[in-house]
Amino acid sequence: MIYLFRRCFFLALIFCFSSNVEAEDRFFNLNIKDGRIAQAERLMRVKKGDQITWRVQSDTEGELHMHAYQIDLTVTPGVRKVHIFKAFASGRFRVEWHSEGEQGKGIHHKDSFALLEVFPE
Repeated sequence: MIYLFRRCFFLALIFCFSSNVEAEDRFFNLNIKDGRIAQAERLMRVKKGDQITWRVQSDTEGELHMHAYQIDLTVTPGVRKVHIFKAFASGRFRVEWHSEGEQGKGIHHKDSFALLEVFPE
């Protein structure tokens, strides 16, 4: 009986330590031109717990936001905006861009400007 207990305890320890993946610092450049970003920048994949840094730059004034994380960034042309946050919820989240004329009007686009995918730890 003690042998079985020790073996189960040992296996449980191995499982706990092997499944514990460290959080990472993740950096994404969002370079907005004419209200769009490059295809390669549209999908951002991270793990829950990661620290995310967005470096946003645009040729026009506008607002970048993501409802689930309550992020609202006002972006000025030619000025790089840096936003750092932690991936606290897993799922697939829409990132939207609103040009200067759309800001604060509650307009939601059919297609996402970009997507943030947060995978469980």
